[in-house]
Amino acid sequence: MTLWATLSTVVDHWASRELERPFVGYVRSASGSNAIATDKTFVPEASYFGVRMVEMNLREGGKFFNSFLPLGVVLTEFSFGSERQRRPTILSNDEIAAQLRAAGATPGYIEFKNIYAVRRAPMKQDNLSLFVGLFRLPFHDIAQQVLQLAADLTSQTGLAPGATEGLKVAEKVYDRIAGLFGLNIVTPLFSYADGNTLDQSGYLLIAGSTLDDATASRLTVTDNRLLLDGRRMSGVDYCLLAIEHTATLLPDGPDSINPLTQLGFHQRWRDVALSTMRRDFEKAEEQMLNLRADVITSPELAENDRIVAVGAYETSFDKLKERMTPTDAHRGARGPLLVGLKETPRGASAVAEVLGGVRRRLLAGVKNAPEDPDKLFALEASELKKTLDQVPPVGTNAATTLARAFDRAVTQRGPN
Repeated sequence: MTLWATLSTVVDHWASRELERPFVGYVRSASGSNAIATDKTFVPEASYFGVRMVEMNLREGGKFFNSFLPLGVVLTEFSFGSERQRRPTILSNDEIAAQLRAAGATPGYIEFKNIYAVRRAPMKQDNLSLFVGLFRLPFHDIAQQVLQLAADLTSQTGLAPGATEGLKVAEKVYDRIAGLFGLNIVTPLFSYADGNTLDQSGYLLIAGSTLDDATASRLTVTDNRLLLDGRRMSGVDYCLLAIEHTATLLPDGPDSINPLTQLGFHQRWRDVALSTMRRDFEKAEEQMLNLRADVITSPELAENDRIVAVGAYETSFDKLKERMTPTDAHRGARGPLLVGLKETPRGASAVAEVLGGVRRRLLAGVKNAPEDPDKLFALEASELKKTLDQVPPVGTNAATTLARAFDRAVTQRGPN
């Protein structure tokens, strides 16, 4: 039985215990350097989401690791590329124990530093399924070893999107651990499941039923800590998550930090730039074909970013090639062909907008273009992105349509 199927059975089992409904709601964020953007709307294929663990509180912190073991679980299921994947995250007993002992008193606050259940995944139409649970079970050496093994596998398989062989191994272990949930010795402190989580960004609080709406209205999050009237809240078990919104991975300008450069396909652009600067244009054209293919198939990009990236790499390559071509040499017909691209399928307004931006960027020439290839791409991407600001979120396959248009232009190019 899979973990998600087990959870359904476990929920029915807990219902027979007449458990009270947990408190679930978003908490206001105070201003500060660590605050995330709140109340941002997630748009399929035009935004990214992250689920970060911020803080947890064990109301009976002094009893844990003396009488009980904590079992904290965050499960996510979402589409990544063409597959729907699940990511179970088990909290480390070692980390929890260290912080509880450092506190030396009840309650026990556990603060997390950059612990992600999901990091910057493209938002899809089928949204995100989220399960959050905090449980306790009697302290036993074997149970402690099993739970620690699960937590270790979580950290070893990584928390960025994308299936790995290690993740498949971890899921098998988690499926076995799920059997613990159904045991009578396991006491749920709270649990919550939402199959359509991505409504807005902000700090999501899941807490025990003793927290009421009136008290919750006085809560704020400051510097990754949950505060009640400006002081740490106690007397309730809770888990605080940050539902993070990212509008784009593209840069704001040539000097901005660009997460896109951290993705694998951007290395192909550096290879293209190197070949171009060596004036091996034929090899660079072949490398551009591979780069376009990698961009349009990358599961790490939302479609809005994908279509802009295809256009930005293309204009960057053309400008870099123009810079490296001697003034007395015949450059060939690639530039004019790209500028002349006009035909797009009916209804492909985003493709038409990007092509219009490509024409304008190429006609502007290379006079003010940065010499550094990364900065050149960052400038072209930020400028082309402006062409989509007034266009509704694009559908799927827009980047493929754009890439095919560029491929046609290259195959029609005359001899150099």
